[in-house]
Amino acid sequence: MIIALLILLIVANAIFVAVEFALVASRPGPLEKAAQQGSRGAALALKARQDLRPQLSGAQLGITASSVVLGIVAQPSLGRLFTPIFEALDTPQQFTQDISWLLAMGTAAMVQMLLGEMVPKNLAIAAPERTLQRLMPVHRLFVRAFGPIIWVLDHTAALLVRPFGSPPVDEIEHALGAPELSAIFAASQNEGTLDAFDHGLLSGSLALAQRPSKESMVPVAAMVAISQQATIAEIEQIIVTTGHTRFPVYAQNRQDLVGMVHAKELLAFGPQDQNQALPASAVRPLITATETTTRQEALVIMRKNKTHLVVLENSAGQPQGLITMEDIVQELMGE
Repeated sequence: MIIALLILLIVANAIFVAVEFALVASRPGPLEKAAQQGSRGAALALKARQDLRPQLSGAQLGITASSVVLGIVAQPSLGRLFTPIFEALDTPQQFTQDISWLLAMGTAAMVQMLLGEMVPKNLAIAAPERTLQRLMPVHRLFVRAFGPIIWVLDHTAALLVRPFGSPPVDEIEHALGAPELSAIFAASQNEGTLDAFDHGLLSGSLALAQRPSKESMVPVAAMVAISQQATIAEIEQIIVTTGHTRFPVYAQNRQDLVGMVHAKELLAFGPQDQNQALPASAVRPLITATETTTRQEALVIMRKNKTHLVVLENSAGQPQGLITMEDIVQELMGE
């Protein structure tokens, strides 16, 4: 009976340790996929990650409680196993009990440390999502059962950390910034999981995304633009000559842009329309952005507006040039 209780306490300690480390080490992506496939444990784990403080406080309460009870139960039980050994060695009575107590506590502590902490910790870190899927239902029951105690412990800990300028964290953020991603790319190349080309492409995309779009723009003086008065024949000739498909349209001069035209708009016109001026219905709205817009922001604007061309303006709203999606992609991938 005592041995069964000791095993149960070690297993309980292992569960709480595994859940604690798995909550911190897990990633939302695999859990979301498992939850969509019907895993109840994954769904519970996702909810737990969004309300992290009580979950970790519950795990700490479980670890502490099981460790304390284990020490209380193990000392007399294991002590009785060592006492006959020292009595057979004619150890003085005053030392037998003390030495047996020390050995009992040391044995219990070592078994708990190995089976109740180190082993579950390593298993949880190696497979955090799988660990949570299996153990979260049990952990959830414990957190619910001891909710008031956990609430008191959690809020007390939150009050104690505030003077140190560390606000309590309720949710783990796994989003990485450019410096972290660059470090990961470098480490992956050093380990051989990324070749030089892939490393250069990924690292270059990070650096390129943060640079101003005006570094890649075609200045107003150099951009190919179409007059609002140009005929269909003239526009078709410009398309053939330049190979471009999108053009800004201006009224009086290039500082007076009124929209843009796509080459496919001309498919609606036949030979009889060659001398006709470009109709207003063929001119699309022109998407603009400030010249300080980064390449990444420019791509977002293009995707949002479903366009491949953006005109960059200065603070006074005057056109400074244009940038296209092709320009950004070519700069990233090369010609």
